[in-house]
Amino acid sequence: MKRLLICVLALCLLAGCGAPAVPERQPLAPTAPSETPTQPATEPATEPVTEAPTEAPTEAPAQPVTEPATQAPTEAPTEAPTEATVEWKCTLTIRCDKLMGNPDLDPDKAELVPADGILFTAEAEFSQGESVFNVLQRTLKQHKQHLEFEQTPLYNSAYIEGICNLYAFDAGALSGWMYSVNDTFPNYGCSQYTVQPGDVIEWHYTCDLGADLGAEGASGNNQ
Repeated sequence: MKRLLICVLALCLLAGCGAPAVPERQPLAPTAPSETPTQPATEPATEPVTEAPTEAPTEAPAQPVTEPATQAPTEAPTEAPTEATVEWKCTLTIRCDKLMGNPDLDPDKAELVPADGILFTAEAEFSQGESVFNVLQRTLKQHKQHLEFEQTPLYNSAYIEGICNLYAFDAGALSGWMYSVNDTFPNYGCSQYTVQPGDVIEWHYTCDLGADLGAEGASGNNQ
């Protein structure tokens, strides 16, 4: 029995000496994943919007009001009135006194003759350089009165055929219209007589080439 124990003990020693020592196993380190994990998209940091501070509007400093230098008034030179700036005045009258009770007057025209012989009268405006014809034409048109004439621009002449529906030859072969300025019968046409401020222009119906008006030498003066 003693011998058997010794054998067993020897075997155990032999077994212990021959077997290599087994190193202790170290714990395995966690293996990193082969793929790089997707990083969550990060939005850029949003900076807070800062509003510019509202400043109270600053008023521009008031500039001192400087009054323009006062110049001594100067009198404008006296110039002749011009057509563009000045309107002159005259008087225009249309008369047919010689037709009152005239037996030679066309009976159809008798009712056109007024009791006082005055067909029309008005104050007329005109510009420098205008003629008796210009005044007659414009004034009667403004007052919607009848006027009929024959004009020859080549000779700057105008023949007055009818005024207020009374025509030449309505009272005979020597009847028609003549004009006077300031009680004078000019010996040239109405389109050639230049009107002046304050003139008194009258158109007369003559039944005898002006003789009944005291204007024998002015026959044909309305052309």
